[in-house]
Amino acid sequence: MNIRPAVRSDLEQIAAIHIESWKGAYRNDFPSEFFDREIDRILKQHWDEIEIKSQDILLVAEEDALTGFVAVWCRPAPYIDNLHVKPSLRSKNRGSALMQAAAGETVRRGHKSAYLWVFESNQKAIRFYERLGGVQKQSIHRNIFGYEVLSRKIHWDDFSIVAGKL
Repeated sequence: MNIRPAVRSDLEQIAAIHIESWKGAYRNDFPSEFFDREIDRILKQHWDEIEIKSQDILLVAEEDALTGFVAVWCRPAPYIDNLHVKPSLRSKNRGSALMQAAAGETVRRGHKSAYLWVFESNQKAIRFYERLGGVQKQSIHRNIFGYEVLSRKIHWDDFSIVAGKL
């Protein structure tokens, strides 16, 4: 597996992974019509229109094709907006490797801490982030594509510990 910075031509595959991942992980957090009618359009449009700034980090994992991605928006504090791996390849260290690479790049750019929001229902992801040294913080309802979803903040005071986890 190779991890590298994403390029514009990767965005269509990133959107496809994002859609597939959401359909597998979050179906119980949204009404079924959202997945039946809206998610593909919303996420394709998101990745078509996204502005990736020079300070941002967007990495992809690839083998024969892309298998996952991580997006860290550093505007100014590092916010891990997305970490997704193809559902059929989960629990095979791809997510850990992407987080490690993102943490290393974040620290190289002079940032110390980072945070993310994860759906409260995704307890497997919460445990994953805790194994990487993340600390659970507050839970709030966040507006996600027009739906209120209970979300938990995960924070790293020292994101460099993730870079050394593998």
